[in-house]
Amino acid sequence: MVTIGLAASAAAVGGASAATAGEIDITPATVAPGDSVTLRSSCEGPAERLEFTSRAFQGSASAELIDTFGTVPVVVAPGTQPGVYGVMGECAGGASNETVAGEVTVVRGPLTPTPFGAPQTGGGGAAADSGSPVPAALAGAGLLAAGAAAAASRRLARRAG
Repeated sequence: MVTIGLAASAAAVGGASAATAGEIDITPATVAPGDSVTLRSSCEGPAERLEFTSRAFQGSASAELIDTFGTVPVVVAPGTQPGVYGVMGECAGGASNETVAGEVTVVRGPLTPTPFGAPQTGGGGAAADSGSPVPAALAGAGLLAAGAAAAASRRLARRAG
């Protein structure tokens, strides 16, 4: 009796999960208004595309299915208020009545700080090229000549003394 009850429960759960294919992979899951997100999901039944909708997007987005998976970039509507928004996907273009669901979190303003002012790099190897190696070569030659003159002067001083 218990075995029959477990089998019936498993069949009921299996039947319920067939109507809901799964979740939508939303990357990134947290965005600012005007940012783009990528929606990816699949349809297990016969379908040609996934139709995604959300109050966070303007209109709907359609992803053609390739090997049961569909991926599409979508822009979060400018002016969308911060909050958590549901994203729904419907399998379309076939006999499937599956749906998928996910959530996107919208935050106020850009996620990365906007730099201002000049970068404080200190020059280093990132300094602009002067354009000509001649001044550096002349400076090197001058230092070499000064070193040779100093060595010769020392020798002369030792011999004289």
